[in-house]
This record gives sequence, C-alpha cells and structure tokens, in this order.
Amino acid sequence: MDREQKIARHYLETAVLGAYETAEVIHEEEENGKYAPCFEDATVFFGKTQTTTVRSMCIEGRRYRVCSVLPVMGHTPTDKLLTLIDTDLEKEARNT
Repeated sequence: MDREQKIARHYLETAVLGAYETAEVIHEEEENGKYAPCFEDATVFFGKTQTTTVRSMCIEGRRYRVCSVLPVMGHTPTDKLLTLIDTDLEKEARNT
C-alpha cells in the first residue's frame, strides 16, 4: 500500500486528515504531591479547592475555549482510572 492509500484509509477510518499534534509540555507544576503538565497553549490556575486549566484551540478555522476544572483534594479522573486498573490487575492475580 503506497503513502497516498494509507492517508486515504486513515481519513476514511478516522475522519481526520493529517497528523494530530499536541502542544508541547513546557514545564510541570507540583502541588500537594500531584503534578500538572503545563502546555504552551494553556493557562493553569491553582486554587484552594480546584485546579482550572483554560486552553484555546483552533480547529478548521474555528476557535474553541476548553476549560477543565478538577478538585485539588479527592479523586481526579486519572486517579479513578488508575484505581480501576489496579483493581483489575488484583483480580487477575487472584484468579491465576
């Protein structure tokens, strides 16, 4: 399969034409033992009860503002996902 066919197949399967490139992490902030990547196209605000990330994205000529708000204390979505993975691994270990 030549390069053009691969590009066409990728587009038909994903509806994405071209590569998706994320912004570079310029540094990481540490707060209470938790690390937050800081991207060149985002602003991170650390509050007492929440961390807010504001990012402006340009997609096909349209500008979108994305705002993520996560609790400082408690469980973030990443914490929950890691707990789920650990639980599944423990179940597998007990069943073998």
